[in-house]
Formats: sequence, structure tokens, C-alpha cells
Amino acid sequence: MKHSLKTLLFALALALAPQAAAQGPGAGARGEGASAERRAEADPRVVVTLCLSQGDVLVRGWDRREVSARAVGAGTLRLLTPNVTPAPRVEVLASDEADAEPGAGDCGSVERVELMTPRGATVNIQSHNGHVEVSDVAELRVKSLSGDVNARRVSQSVEVSCLSGDVSVADSSGPVRVATISGHVEARNVRTLSAADNFEAKSTSGDVTLEGVGHGQVVGSAVSGSVLYTGALARGGSYDFRTISGDVTLELPANSSFNLHARVVVSGEINTDFPVRLPPGGTTAVPATPGAPTPAATPGPAPEAGPLVVVVTPENGRPKQIKVKPPKEVREPPTSARLDGTVGGGGAVVNLSSFSGSLHLKKR
Repeated sequence: MKHSLKTLLFALALALAPQAAAQGPGAGARGEGASAERRAEADPRVVVTLCLSQGDVLVRGWDRREVSARAVGAGTLRLLTPNVTPAPRVEVLASDEADAEPGAGDCGSVERVELMTPRGATVNIQSHNGHVEVSDVAELRVKSLSGDVNARRVSQSVEVSCLSGDVSVADSSGPVRVATISGHVEARNVRTLSAADNFEAKSTSGDVTLEGVGHGQVVGSAVSGSVLYTGALARGGSYDFRTISGDVTLELPANSSFNLHARVVVSGEINTDFPVRLPPGGTTAVPATPGAPTPAATPGPAPEAGPLVVVVTPENGRPKQIKVKPPKEVREPPTSARLDGTVGGGGAVVNLSSFSGSLHLKKR
């Protein structure tokens, strides 16, 4: 009897062994801590593309002519390349399903994807839900629905569009264009590669903080949030900072020179540490006392237009004058405070605007 029981258990173990092997780590749903790795020989200026519906992305540049990918929590990982070596393009396809067969353009779901790419690579990332961190590549383009985006040491261009999350760009060069709907924007120590490079940072619900931006064309705007710019102004540069509900603050070197156009629409003040020289005919002097507000510039009522006289000739041939009242003039909302003038020798043009908030010009 004992012998028969042992024989039965042994036969049962043999029957279940293939099934257990097939359902090992990574089969079906991802296993706990499971990971997959792939490598591909790549051109130094390879274009790397990745789309994730769920998961974080970490990208680093290195000196090898190779793209290395590691996916944590993945059942499937592919590097899709053309039939050329070294590959000019690499698409990273990852899924948490072991039996998945992702194709070009598919967006997978994993815990995290880690990429190593040549430093001259262009990296395109679409992320539905997850944080993105990229450094030491040539060009970066990110579209994110939910999650923070952090870019560092990008050498040629940065373009980030984010629906919900903070965006940070640091120690990078070339044209920069970043925007977020719900989140803050920070940019520090960014430079130009050519005179045509511009910089643009926008947030709908969040603050915009810029420090050490070397571009000559700079735009910073927020709908519900404040804008802070710290650093020098480029000679002949153009700067446009505006917000709907919030303050705009510029912290500039004491020897700065620029032409100023500052405007507060509904409520708020214009405060300046710099003496502003008004154009000929100006009536409002701005003291150089720190924190001293500018007097409100309230425009007087527009002269009422008289009736329009129209001469008509009826059928009897006798002219007749008819007075027609003109339509009401459509006017812009009155400006609470406005200041136009020159600081130092002029040069750069600075436009500041807030619908409901104050404008501050501070000496560093």
C-alpha cells in the first residue's frame, strides 16, 4: 500500500512539472521583481522611441555606440530596429505580459524602464502615467499625461508637454519649450547654441521659476501662478513675462539696462528698485526707492462722439439731414497701473503683465 501511494505521488509530480515550469516568473502577469534586458548596436545619433501606458522611465547617456534597455516588472521586452547595423532607430517595446507580442507604436505597462543611449541620441518618450527622468542626451521630446519630467544636461534641444506634473530643466543647451497644465515649471542654467534659439515656459496652474536662462528670446507665463526670473538680460534680448492671477518678479543685476513696459490690469502694484526714465511727455516719475509703488495711471473718460449726420435724398429730390447715434465704442478694461520707460541705457525689451497681481523689479 505504501509503495502504491509513493508511486501515485511521483506520477502526479511528473504530470504537474511542465505546467509549473510554464507558469514560472514572468509568465502571464509579471512576476514580483522580474526584469528583462536587451541590447542593440546603435548609431551615435540614434533616434530612440518609447511609449508606456504605465511605468517610470529613466534614461542616461553614455559613450558606447549601443542602446541598452532594462525593464523591471516586464514579461516582454523588445528592441525594434531596421535591418541596418548600427541601427539609426531603436523602438523600445515593453509589456508586463510574457506572451505579449507588442508591435511598432504600442504602449506597454511595466514598473520601470531603464535606458542607456549614446550621448548624441534623440529620445522621444510618451508616458501616460509615470515619472520621466532623462540626462546626457542630445535632444529630448516628452509627452506626458501624468507624472513629473526631469531633464538634465540635454545638449541640443528640449521639448516637454505635460498634462499633470512638474517639469524641470537644468544644465541644458539649445531651444527649450516646456509646458504643463497642472504643475510647476523650473529651469536653471540653460544656454543657447545659436542666436535663433528661444526659450518658452508655460504653466496653467502652477508657478514658473527661471534662473540663469541665457537665451535672448524668453517667454514665461502662468494662468494661476507666479513667474520668477533671476539672472542677467541678454543685450538686445526680448523678455515677455505674464500671469493672470499671480505676481511677476524679476531679480536682475544692479547694472541692468532695458526698455520696460509694465502693466497691471485690474489690481496690483508695480514696484521697482531701478530708476525708470520716462519718455518725453511722460507724467509719472517712478522713485528708485526699493518697494515704492508706482502711482496708479488711470485713464480719463474718452470724449463722447457726437451724432453722425447723414444726408439722404428722397424721391421728391429735396435733401434731408438725419442724425444717427453712433454705436458704443468697445474699449479695453481700464489699466490699474502702467509704466513705460528706460532703465540704464536701454537695449533689451522687457514686457511685464498681470491681470490681478503685482510686478516687482528687484536688484540682486
